Amino acid sequence: MNRIFLALFSLSLTSQICSAQEEKKISIEALGGISLPVGSAANDLTTGYNVLLGGGRNFTPSIAAFIEFQYDHFGLTTSTLKANNQPAGFGRFWTFSVSPRYYFHRNHKLGGYVTAGAGLYAREIAFTDPSQIQTYCDPYYGHGCQSSSAPIVASNIIYKPGFGAGGGLTYSPFANRFKLAIDVRYNHYLSSTDNSFVTAAFGFLY
Repeated sequence: MNRIFLALFSLSLTSQICSAQEEKKISIEALGGISLPVGSAANDLTTGYNVLLGGGRNFTPSIAAFIEFQYDHFGLTTSTLKANNQPAGFGRFWTFSVSPRYYFHRNHKLGGYVTAGAGLYAREIAFTDPSQIQTYCDPYYGHGCQSSSAPIVASNIIYKPGFGAGGGLTYSPFANRFKLAIDVRYNHYLSSTDNSFVTAAFGFLY
């Protein structure tokens, strides 16, 4: 009787685990790294950084679709600042996109994926005045000093469609769904001038 009970318990536990695994339809990602302007965009922008956040649905073990938010921040080249008679500034992009994804060896320790997507890109070029930076200190002890950022004196934001494509490598250090990831992508903001950049980011998928 004990053996029958143990066998039934094991079967029930196994079925519950399999059911839980089947219900794992949602994935999330969080990555960050460097952003490199390419083509003529390198004439206006300098190397910057990026943050990529997303969530998606797994349709099969190999196919998923993500909704992603990406933020890219760049500096402005000296020639661009001189052309606009400004001392400092920056360029940045906000991106919301839908990106299908295909995984290779997703359930293995080492895997990878390819992805491509399109969405709405917001591009801002802003000029700042570093001479207006202010420093605030503790009035009694002089400790805990903090400096404000350079105020924006002029900026322009334009919204356009854009697309991106790339892929990544994944590594599972534990026996679960948590994966470390390296992601590389090409991004293009559709406009009359070339606004293309490549991102390389490191983070995790779950």
